Amino acid sequence: MRVISNIPLEAVDGWTDDEVSRMKDVWVTTAQQVVALAATDNGFRSIVEQLQVDPGRARTLVEAARECLPANEQIEMSTPADTSDYGTGALPPRQDDDESP
Repeated sequence: MRVISNIPLEAVDGWTDDEVSRMKDVWVTTAQQVVALAATDNGFRSIVEQLQVDPGRARTLVEAARECLPANEQIEMSTPADTSDYGTGALPPRQDDDESP
């Protein structure tokens, strides 16, 4: 699904200017990005640490971001993307008989 609009964090009820600024420091600027980040492994913890708030406050902020999204985006952004079919871009270790650089 294509995201139709990006909702800036400044437009999300309950977010303070300081909290918006802290997230912008790490290039997270939209409600969609916050919800998607919270859905990833350690993403919620990253939000707590970046905002320097307790987990309860962070949960409230993530929920506020989620609630301002259209229903289809709420579902899509709250589900981690399956990246199992994609490699990391790293090359396999060289074999002892491999003479390539």
